[in-house]
Amino acid sequence: MAAANILYAPLRESRLTDADLAKVQRRRELPTRIIQAIQVFIQNTAVEPYLSGDLSPIHLPKLVGLGPLQFIPPIIVGRGFRPEHVRTPDIQAA
Repeated sequence: MAAANILYAPLRESRLTDADLAKVQRRRELPTRIIQAIQVFIQNTAVEPYLSGDLSPIHLPKLVGLGPLQFIPPIIVGRGFRPEHVRTPDIQAA
């Protein structure tokens, strides 16, 4: 959605530049890095020991088992830290 929101006008007007693409990259870089860091943490603490032959039970961080709050991690991974929504004049006018 970030790409669509930033690039729709330049694409429609055939004036897309590298600066427009850089705007998309700047907008999405930090949220992507955060999610990737979480994925690496999970891989290193939960998956890698198991794959290397350590068959002891996997110990997950406390946040995973917070009862009613356990829905938060999947939402963060699914939606990201900066959820995007469609923002184009065509949609806003409707």
